[in-house]
Amino acid sequence: MAEDSVGYIILTVDGQEYDCSSINPKKNSGKRPVPTMNSTGEVKYKSRGIKTYSLSISVVIPDGKDLNWLEVEDARLSIESETGNFRETYIDFNVQDVSDSYEVNGETRRTLEGFALSYINETL
Repeated sequence: MAEDSVGYIILTVDGQEYDCSSINPKKNSGKRPVPTMNSTGEVKYKSRGIKTYSLSISVVIPDGKDLNWLEVEDARLSIESETGNFRETYIDFNVQDVSDSYEVNGETRRTLEGFALSYINETL
């Protein structure tokens, strides 16, 4: 029997939902090696850094309802399943870069690159 997969991406900006076609989140723990000079020539220490969350999101360009995406600050992005058993939320997403894509089949998209300040895994 086939199983269901997670299927929704919801981008909310100022209470308005915008349609996404893809998302590529990247979570970084901030951990890093601390190189030192020693007789073995190997790293012996590590440090804890600051967690960061970077995202690349493709949004559909709506006719007559587009945003100035470079001005978007503190948006909320959720990835969730239809059943409600899976939900990840990126909070305070801020856009840094915007690029456009136009295809022969009439698909128009904007790719938003940016960072989120917080991440919540709400999986039940």
